[in-house]
Amino acid sequence: IFREFDKVRDSALKWSAGPLNLTKFSGTPMYHRIFYFGLVSFWIGREANDKKWIARGTESKVSIEKLAKLASTWNFQNKTYLLQAEEQFCARNFDVAEKLYDDAILSSKNHKFANEEALANELAGHFYLDTGRKYRSLHYFCQAEEKYREWGAVAKANELANYLRSN
Repeated sequence: IFREFDKVRDSALKWSAGPLNLTKFSGTPMYHRIFYFGLVSFWIGREANDKKWIARGTESKVSIEKLAKLASTWNFQNKTYLLQAEEQFCARNFDVAEKLYDDAILSSKNHKFANEEALANELAGHFYLDTGRKYRSLHYFCQAEEKYREWGAVAKANELANYLRSN
């Protein structure tokens, strides 16, 4: 549901409702929920120009940074870089964001997280597209499509290919 603003916002609002929002258990590892909630929050914050959502993204980023330090740099480094890239995109620090997207991609690749390498490439593609650099975004979108296919997410790869054809 990425890029479908109303659905994303409504889902994020439902998930974040309640006082223990980051400790709810749903069968999904909590760090995944925190990570994706952070990515969604930064996107909503950018799209709606809403500092409250950006603050939620920053909260998630801080939680993942702690996990990278205390639990496993190997497992959380790429996630940290991607959340930092999104935060810098929100702050309009584009040079810093560019480096962090590339760091997230490289870390994902080095640690063999094909799914997160695909996601980092896709979000970098949107970053370049949203900042007026369509030609540069194509490289990242193509890499994302390739990595989604490698991971076995054929429907997601096809959806991304259709998105590219329509834009």
